[in-house]
Formats: sequence, structure tokens, C-alpha cells
Amino acid sequence: MSQGAQGARGLRWRRAGRVVPPLVTVVVLLTVWEGWVRLADVPEFVLPAPSQVARTAVEVAPLLGPHVVTTLTEAVAGLALGTVAGLVLSILVTASRVTGDAVYPLVVLTQTVPVVVLAPLMILWAGFGLLPKVVLVALTVFFPVLVSAVGAMRAVDAEHSDMVAGLGGTRLDQFLLVRLPASIPGALAGLRVAATYAVGAAVVAEYLAGQSGLGVFVQRSRKAYAVDQIFVGVVLIALLSGLFFALVAALTRVATPWQRGKS
Repeated sequence: MSQGAQGARGLRWRRAGRVVPPLVTVVVLLTVWEGWVRLADVPEFVLPAPSQVARTAVEVAPLLGPHVVTTLTEAVAGLALGTVAGLVLSILVTASRVTGDAVYPLVVLTQTVPVVVLAPLMILWAGFGLLPKVVLVALTVFFPVLVSAVGAMRAVDAEHSDMVAGLGGTRLDQFLLVRLPASIPGALAGLRVAATYAVGAAVVAEYLAGQSGLGVFVQRSRKAYAVDQIFVGVVLIALLSGLFFALVAALTRVATPWQRGKS
């Protein structure tokens, strides 16, 4: 067998090793859950069996489309806005020591305030439309991007910047040629973390002031004591969060091909 074939076979085994164990764990947990609900005769309004949740998912599927679109819109817009804000602020903090000393500690301090606490202010200032939910998502996701990007820029080997300076490069050249490229892996790592928060933040915003979205669907299900529908909403939120994470992970592999061997 050639080395190329062995390498492809090893890659398939590694991928299978990452996918199969969590799938087996999920199947075991669902089996235990189903068995316990049936054996203990647990009422549906307390804990429905996975099979009941699956049937409910099929029944309410026609109603979920608009809610999913609303939540995705808020999450994508907030993730984009928060990522841009985090990257811009990380550049300002890294480019100027004075700006970093003046702004960075304040930004860190603001993270001690839960974003959900700011929701009433967002609603008061921006109403019940899309904008306050997008802002809340952006406030949630921008900090991981900021911290990761700043950390990556500050961790750049000084010798690389000195080499550019020795060749006659300006501070702008040092930033564009050394620090900015070096920040990409860190910023994308922060974006992976932020992506897992985006959908959840959108749902929380919808809890507080939504007219559509998965948060509204879950709230209405709670008021109707439809626990099986709540589980459908929870599963959808988890799947969308996983989709966001997978998309950012794919983006990371494309944008940083030199990191593949390290992951």
C-alpha cells in the first residue's frame, strides 16, 4: 500500500474517531432516557420520551420555519457586527499602548455585567424590532474575538517586527506584515467560541422582547405546558449553534492552512 493510500486511510480513521464516540454517547443517552420514561411512567408534561419529542418535531415543523429564519438573521447579523467590532478594537488596543491602557481594562470590566441585564435598555432605546436583538448578540460575541485577537497580536515574536523595521519598514508595515497576519488564528479561535454564543444570545433576546424566533416559540410552549415542544426548540437551538461552530471551523481551516498540522 502506498504512503498516499495509508495517509488517506489514517485520515478516515481519525475522522471516524472524532464522529463515532459522540454519536454512540447520544444513542446510549437517548436509549436510557426513553427506557426510564417508559418504565417509570413519567407524565409527558414532566418529561416526554425522545420518541414523543421526535413526533412533535414532525407535527410542528411547518410552524418552525419563520422562527428559525428570525433567529438565524439575528445571530448572523450580531455575530458579524460583534466580530467586526472586536477586530477593530483589538487593532486599536494593540496599535497604541495609550489606547490599550485606557480602553482595554474598561472593556474587561464591562464583561462583569451580564448582557441580559442590558436588554431593557436596548429595548428602551431601540424598540422591539430586530436592532436590539442584534446589538445584544454583538455585545455577547465581540469580547471573545477581542481577547483572542489582542492576545495573538501581543504574542508576536518581536524579532519579526524588528526584522521588518531593520529593512526600513514603518510601524504600519510592521503591523500589516507581522501583527495582523499573526492575529488571524487567535481571532478565528475567538470567533469559534463566539459562534457558539450567538444563537443562544439571540434566543435570550427573543425571550425578553420578541415577536418571532425560537425564543418566542419556546416561551409560547412553556405557557402552554407543552414540554415536548420546548425540547424541540432546545434541540433546534443546539443544532444551529453546532452549525455555526462547524462553519467557523471550516473557515478557520481555509484561512489558516498552516495550522492544520497543529490541530
